[in-house]
Amino acid sequence: MNSTIHRRSVVLAVATLAAASLMLTACTGRGTGADPTTAEGDTSPIVIGASWPQSGPLGSVAPGLAGLEAYIDQVNADGGVDGREITLVTADDAYDPARLVENERKFVEKDGAIAVVNFGGISIAGRDYLNEAGVAGFSLAGNSPLSDIENYPLQRAWWPDVAWEGQLQAQWIEENKPDAVVGFIGFNNDLADSHLAGLAAGGVEPAEVAKVAPGTSDLSAQISAFQAAGVDTVIINIGAPTIGAALAYIHQIGWDPTILLSSTVSDFHTVINQAGPEAVKGAYTYAFGKDPSDPRYADDTTVADYLAAMKESGHDKDASNALAFNGYGLGAAIVAAIRVADEVSSEGLVASWDSFDGEENPYLRDGVSLNAGPGGRVIVQYKFTEFDGTSWVDEGEILDVRELGIAE
Repeated sequence: MNSTIHRRSVVLAVATLAAASLMLTACTGRGTGADPTTAEGDTSPIVIGASWPQSGPLGSVAPGLAGLEAYIDQVNADGGVDGREITLVTADDAYDPARLVENERKFVEKDGAIAVVNFGGISIAGRDYLNEAGVAGFSLAGNSPLSDIENYPLQRAWWPDVAWEGQLQAQWIEENKPDAVVGFIGFNNDLADSHLAGLAAGGVEPAEVAKVAPGTSDLSAQISAFQAAGVDTVIINIGAPTIGAALAYIHQIGWDPTILLSSTVSDFHTVINQAGPEAVKGAYTYAFGKDPSDPRYADDTTVADYLAAMKESGHDKDASNALAFNGYGLGAAIVAAIRVADEVSSEGLVASWDSFDGEENPYLRDGVSLNAGPGGRVIVQYKFTEFDGTSWVDEGEILDVRELGIAE
């Protein structure tokens, strides 16, 4: 899907809003988000743009956009927000920074978007443009640079800062395996750098580090090097297909290190179904969201609602993918912020986001809620879990990184 527009509102209303946005930009040098006013009784659509990899090296993350679309479709089917439908304008960036910025410019200057949504650390490439335009940006990313809300006051991220998870993992290693020889596998970008910084803050410096490009499928050489170096604990924060292939190879060669998986790459679709349950059995992760493919959620009502919404919006084939549920949850968070915003604008939306206090969200695990945290992050709670060969099993109580002194 490239430049596909999901609209239920009339074309004339969209064109009118876009024209108003262009006029405002010409007068103020800023985008639609700079206008804080919304006339009472306004029924014009609320426009959100989404630049997302739907092809290229990370085309496998496209289901995240499908989940976002499903939630917006569901909201519009229920009457929108205060009588205003949400127009979600989407475009493929193929994980190319230049295409992402081009897409964002079109969303703001032509479509009149008050917010733009991106996947992953690539959103860093678009921050300067959105900052100059005065338009809110939301990303599905754990990269630490996206916590820099001092220099980018309208930029927010859905996933927790991965450095927090690195510190949690370091604390667990120090308590349970103080003499561990640690190996780390991640992408060759600042997501891995952020994770490694968190481990270092917790006192863990991996003996071996393997960073590979997105889309890499074979890590046999790196894994063999880890084994030869005496690594006995492996931390993995890398997506499909790499993570599944890596775990399958570890299992195949009969190596049995302790495995710590990153929260966002521990689901059935990405890992367990690819590597096989036996290859993942005994692995640990710090989880905050639900996986629609995990048997433990077979009777969960919020998962059932999500699956119904995916089917209704025509995305049934992606419904089992936890990344799609992530996109659905992000959509729910953005709409929740719109509903309580004093004004439907970029500034109003971000202010509402920053006011979350115990906000429920369909994607989050029971007992986990949205709460304003450092760096504009709103997911600050985790559950430590172990895969028993069939499902992820919780161990201990909910961990709040603010209470642990990790996020301040």
